[in-house]
Parts: sequence; C-alpha cells; structure tokens
Amino acid sequence: MRGYNVTNTVASQRKNRMTKIEAMKRINDRLGKPTLTDKNTHFTSVASYGTDEGWWLKIPFLTFKQELHFILNNEKTKSFQHLKIGANQILSPGMKFRSTGGAADAFMSAAAPKRLIDLLDGGSKYNFTKHLVSEYRY
Repeated sequence: MRGYNVTNTVASQRKNRMTKIEAMKRINDRLGKPTLTDKNTHFTSVASYGTDEGWWLKIPFLTFKQELHFILNNEKTKSFQHLKIGANQILSPGMKFRSTGGAADAFMSAAAPKRLIDLLDGGSKYNFTKHLVSEYRY
C-alpha cells in the first residue's frame, strides 16, 4: 500500500485509547500531587452486560477501609470519569452490593453517565454519582 505508515497508524490508535497509567497521571497532575496509585485505583472501560453497556467494578471488601479511586473510561465518547470514595465512607459494603468471592460487584450503565447507579440484581442500587470528582476528555 502506497503512503501507508504503520507508525502513524499505531500512534493514532493509541491516541484513541486511554490506559490506567495515563488517566492516573492526568488526574494526579490536576490534583497537584500523586494521590492516585496503582494500589488505590480501579480502572474500568465500558463493557457489555446483557443488552446494556457500562462499567463493571469488582472491589475487595477490605479495600473499603482505605481511600478508593475509580476511573470509568468510555472510548466511544473519548472521556473518563474520576470517582473517589473516602476511607470507611461505605460501611458494611456486603450489605450495599452484590457479593462474590469477598468482593463487591457493581455495574453502572454508560447510557446514563450522569446517573451512576449500580444496576445489578441483588444489589441495593447504590448511587455512585455523589463520588464523582471530575470528568476528562481525550
């Protein structure tokens, strides 16, 4: 193919994707300090769930004792949202979320990104919207 440049294609594909490391760097730069780490941050991209698309979270119960950060990535809209849950802010997470293997399971629909509510059967429809810190575009 004449004029086809593999390097430019790879670079443009990379530009259209967001990684956990890149998102954490952007958030930490805005915060002015290294608040988000690999250990306290969960990154998830939009995935299918039945006929819906959204973000899956699987959060070990013990981690609710520390400050938690979530990055909800949406490659279609080229944006991600940063959520923060303070240490011990959610008491008894086993009562708030569907539980599997010592972890809380939650699913939030990407169809309503301003209403971040856990939609899983067996959960309490927990509203994550109150934990939204900021939204970023890329």
